Amino acid sequence: MAHAIADRAFIDRAVRSSIGTIVVMLVLALGFGVLGAFNVAGLAKDLTATETQTTGEVIDEGSISVLTGSRRNRHYEDRRTITIEYAIGGSTTSGTVQNDELQVGETVTIWVDDATAEIAVAEPTGPGFWNWVWAIVVPLLALAGLWGFVVSVRSTIRLKNFDPIGREPDFLFVLQGIEAKNGEGRRAKKRDFIFHGVTATSSIPAHAGRRVKITAPEKDVPAVQTYPPQMSGYYLIPGKESTQTVLHAPELGDLWWSGVLAPEE
Repeated sequence: MAHAIADRAFIDRAVRSSIGTIVVMLVLALGFGVLGAFNVAGLAKDLTATETQTTGEVIDEGSISVLTGSRRNRHYEDRRTITIEYAIGGSTTSGTVQNDELQVGETVTIWVDDATAEIAVAEPTGPGFWNWVWAIVVPLLALAGLWGFVVSVRSTIRLKNFDPIGREPDFLFVLQGIEAKNGEGRRAKKRDFIFHGVTATSSIPAHAGRRVKITAPEKDVPAVQTYPPQMSGYYLIPGKESTQTVLHAPELGDLWWSGVLAPEE
């Protein structure tokens, strides 16, 4: 029968570490949400846009500076523009559009957006393939970020409130090896410990004998010379598998710590 955790230091460290994940998930959800709303609004605008076809005359030419190039090679380029005068709705007006071919004095067929009065010298074709892709994919990424945020918050709360009193371990973890792996990107100077082993027993019968790995940041696990060959494992909810688990090693001074469980590939 499990007993109270006298020293929650490593579990509390895992809780603090998970706060960073929560912040990242929230930022991703908000960022993709705003971008997704922009893309969906743009698609809706293209789908509902109507244009009036008419003819006009090129009456002037000019240029504008346009920011172009890659992120590391941004620069301004001059682009030629033409001003077209046309009659619509009984009144004469004009509009400007970028064009390198039409000359002053030429007559041209144009399309005038009924909502914005913007003109085009090529017939609008509606939203393209990538307009549809971004309007679908980006909101899905926003939902994925939101789901990750919800899962991270839920797991963090459950880990913070973890109490083994009155519980039997959910699995017996038989240790087969430990791997130290450097992180990536901003975590390049930090290491993760990966515990490789087998779940000898499990509260979920189908998972008994399964090869798994449990990963945790180096700073969130006990710094000992040798880990015991067997450790008790707990899910955050008894009998319900979760990626976040708690390990217990009485041989190490009754230490408890948390790690992320995943099947071996």
